[in-house]
Amino acid sequence: MPITELNHYLLVARDLERTRDFYQNVLGLELAERPDFGFPGYWLKTGDDICVHLASQEANETRDMFLLKKHPRGTAGSGSVDHIAFLARDPREVRERIQRNKVEMHFRSFPDAKLFQIFLKDPDDVTIELNFLGEVVDPKEWEGKGSASSMKIESGKAVRQA
Repeated sequence: MPITELNHYLLVARDLERTRDFYQNVLGLELAERPDFGFPGYWLKTGDDICVHLASQEANETRDMFLLKKHPRGTAGSGSVDHIAFLARDPREVRERIQRNKVEMHFRSFPDAKLFQIFLKDPDDVTIELNFLGEVVDPKEWEGKGSASSMKIESGKAVRQA
């Protein structure tokens, strides 16, 4: 089975700093290093495991493109949960399964971090993120392969490539 475990969840916060303070001060999570994804946010961890991602509800084109939805101001409760992320393996097998089922997907690669990601939506419009840790995949080998597009960040903005 390509899915190996739940990786994290992302909350879209009305007040990013206040939410970060809650997770740090009330729950005792620690700040973790976070790559520049082109939108503000935080990663929080317990021990060595990053388990909560935070992003702001403030409008952000890059966030909306990668996370595949817009968050209206005032989103609350479970509506604040943006996506569910799984760790996975064998991205080529996963891509074939997604394409066989005619589901649109987007992907991006962080070669320096040895991270490859696929994003897709479930039938209820929940974004699913699949993280392939330790994987270096050349996005060019996926271009034009069915319902897939690559995105990258240029000058702080997400740009669709294929």
